[in-house]
Amino acid sequence: MTQIATNFRRIVVGVDTSDNALRAAQWAARQAVDLGLPVHLVHALDLDPVPGGVVEKAALAEARRDDGARLLRRVADKIAELHPYVAVHSEMSPLSAPEALVGHSGESTLVVTGTRGHGGFAGLLLGSVSLKLAAHAHGPTVVVRGEESGKPFNEIVLGVEPQEAEAPIRFAFAMAAQFRSTLTVVRAWWPHPAYSGYYGDDPELNEPNQTAEAEVLVKSLREEYPQVDVTAAAMRGNAVPMLIEAARGSRLLVIGSHRRRSPLSVGTGYVVQGLLSHSPTPVAVVPIA
Repeated sequence: MTQIATNFRRIVVGVDTSDNALRAAQWAARQAVDLGLPVHLVHALDLDPVPGGVVEKAALAEARRDDGARLLRRVADKIAELHPYVAVHSEMSPLSAPEALVGHSGESTLVVTGTRGHGGFAGLLLGSVSLKLAAHAHGPTVVVRGEESGKPFNEIVLGVEPQEAEAPIRFAFAMAAQFRSTLTVVRAWWPHPAYSGYYGDDPELNEPNQTAEAEVLVKSLREEYPQVDVTAAAMRGNAVPMLIEAARGSRLLVIGSHRRRSPLSVGTGYVVQGLLSHSPTPVAVVPIA
């Protein structure tokens, strides 16, 4: 079973030349201020395999290292300009971005990456670093998409399903405690039609039951984190748009992701992929074994 550490030692950020990566690094630095943590920037050189002969390979590798060093300095300088008291460390990895970041995603590490996101079917494009990281990281991953519309509410939103695993719930409570945030637990649900074509249960009557089930899921963590102000709610509808709306303007949206996949395949489930593609709120994906 995957163990999620809540005593984070650093925030790791994947950095490339895109504006999305810079926004992710700036987001991570803002969280580092509140958590009192250093930021660890990682730039993947993707050197294996490198085409060409020995001389060409060496020259290309050296050029990539030079470009990477300049990139890391620019991002570190930007963080220092905005948040001078945040310690920033940098690293270049010879691996691909998914391999490098998954390697940093173990215990006591929060990994952050940026993504532009897309609409429609383009949001499900294979090969995305963010999707691979969300699918395979050994600890919580935060994907930052797009630009913030303003200062977020100090609220964390947790999406749960029936019989939700403890890992994402514990992570959301731990983060809310450290950020001194409110926590909203959302059970997005849709009534299933009976064989006759009519709903077996009245949706209006069933909604309080969904809220009660969400309350049961978080009961023990409420007792463990009495300082966290928690609200549970049920929302009837498709989980992706319901969670996006529930978390709009909030600090973080937390969701669990099951792991039953081959190494570095792509596939996190419909809800996780939909949120990573469309949520303007940063999405924390917590692995569930």
